[in-house]
Amino acid sequence: MNIEQLKEFVCLETRKRELDSELKAIAARIDDLEQALVPQFLADGVASMKVDGRTVYIAQDIHASPLNDRAEVISALKTSELGQYVSENYNTQSLKAFVREVAEEARLRCQQQNRLFTEEEVRTALPSPLCDAVKVSFVHSLRSRKA
Repeated sequence: MNIEQLKEFVCLETRKRELDSELKAIAARIDDLEQALVPQFLADGVASMKVDGRTVYIAQDIHASPLNDRAEVISALKTSELGQYVSENYNTQSLKAFVREVAEEARLRCQQQNRLFTEEEVRTALPSPLCDAVKVSFVHSLRSRKA
């Protein structure tokens, strides 16, 4: 048995655990800062900023969830000819992708008509009765990339 290799393995395993712990602490702090900074970006109307060689920007994701319960969404999908999104239940990722497609169309319409693009605009653009069964939420997060 090569004791030097074994010692190196133990040393690296220990360091890895330390780094994992440090990474968890950093991720928690980033989450705290994101919770504080996203509202500031939105309130100031700032889309991105360059800081210390990185561009920090607001990323928007769109989520769709049941307004009341999943059964209502399933029924609405079936009656609005979107049955491909339904099995015994419905595929949330596929529904989210569909809502994103509708949202992009709604965003373009809002831009053309010089109107504010809102969750309500997306929800009302959904086929009936799906629009009455799904809640649309804009979820904002901070991201950065090398400037």
